[in-house]
Order: sequence, then C-alpha cells, then structure tokens
Amino acid sequence: MVSGVQNNQISQNPKPSQLNVGVLNPPSNFQKVVLYSDAEASQQFKQLNRDVCTLQKKVTFEETKKTPKSVFWIIGSVCAVALGFAIKKFMKH
Repeated sequence: MVSGVQNNQISQNPKPSQLNVGVLNPPSNFQKVVLYSDAEASQQFKQLNRDVCTLQKKVTFEETKKTPKSVFWIIGSVCAVALGFAIKKFMKH
C-alpha cells in the first residue's frame, strides 16, 4: 500500500506577485454627458433603422445575383434540340 505521495511543488515558495490586487485607480477624466430629447432620439433611431433596412435590401441574394442571359440562351437551345429530337422521333412512328 502507498502511505503517502510527496509533492515537491507545494513545498516551494512562489515568487511574490508584482500585481496590486485590490487597488483601484480612479479615472483621470470623465466622458462628457450628452442629453437627448425624446424627439431627437426617436428621429436618430428611425434614421438608423432606415439605414439598416436599406443595407439589408442591398445585401439580399436575390437582388445581387441575377442569372446571366447566356444561361437562358443555353437552356433555350438545349430545349429546342430536345424538342427537335422528340418531333423527329414522333414523325418516324
């Protein structure tokens, strides 16, 4: 059976910390207090909301990614060729 475990790290004295724990340093200056009227605050909020909504509309996928016309031409030509083969097949029967 093990009677005990010796831990060398506990016996060593740690170096004294250079941190000043618990010391509070007051700020050197304060921010200037700005008072808003209710009308001014609501006007700024509405403007900010308008700006956010317009940016969201610009970023939507549907408005920024439009299908190029070449894709429509390729799809149309493939459909026309398939329709031609279908008509030719039905004409032989």
